Amino acid sequence: MNTQNPSPEEVALLISKRLKKFWGYGNLKGSVWLIGMEEGIGADEDFPITRFESTSGKEVVDITYNTAEDHNRWFKTGAATQRTWRPLIFILLYQKLGRVPTLEEIRDYQINHFGRRNSDHAILELMPLPARSLKASDWIYSDVQLKGLKNRKEYLATYKPERVKLLQALIEKHQPKLVLFYSRSYLPDWQSIVPKTLKEVIPEKLHIAKVGNTNYAVTAHPVSHGLSTKDWEMIARKVL
Repeated sequence: MNTQNPSPEEVALLISKRLKKFWGYGNLKGSVWLIGMEEGIGADEDFPITRFESTSGKEVVDITYNTAEDHNRWFKTGAATQRTWRPLIFILLYQKLGRVPTLEEIRDYQINHFGRRNSDHAILELMPLPARSLKASDWIYSDVQLKGLKNRKEYLATYKPERVKLLQALIEKHQPKLVLFYSRSYLPDWQSIVPKTLKEVIPEKLHIAKVGNTNYAVTAHPVSHGLSTKDWEMIARKVL
């Protein structure tokens, strides 16, 4: 494939493969799956064609696969902790340590362990196309030669129902110990994936359900205002 200037047909093929198969980062055999709605696009990326090329035909990849500087800076020595990942790593480390992790422990885990192919967790997205925001003006896929990509509304209507079914099948196949969805704004979407009613156990912060050997949880988005370290500790205790 011509990675410098792929044709419209090549771009459409890459995106079609991503819609059907790609989920995110880490290890699907891991015991914890962290699932959001979609990943963002870095400030130094325009159209993320290199992401589509490097993930073509794959379900998950190592999180360090992306060569964009805005992405890779999170894995360099001394990197700042990423706002969305920080509470998610908090939960992963709480499971391992049985206590509240320090900021330095979270930083080290992000730089050296988070989202790696040999890790004990996966970081997945229900919808596979990266987006800068939910604004109509930030939708960058209108010109791709595939049905359902004219705008975000059409994209979700066309592809989300099938992605829900595929994710359900993926969970059934691998049976992780914990599936944690983040962002209560999408609670109806998460409930459509879980084959049992999610019960609110911490008001406005946590819903849970257990199906077979898998615990399902829905938390507030990690960057939501008003959630303290104590809140995330309570969440970690409830879900693990």
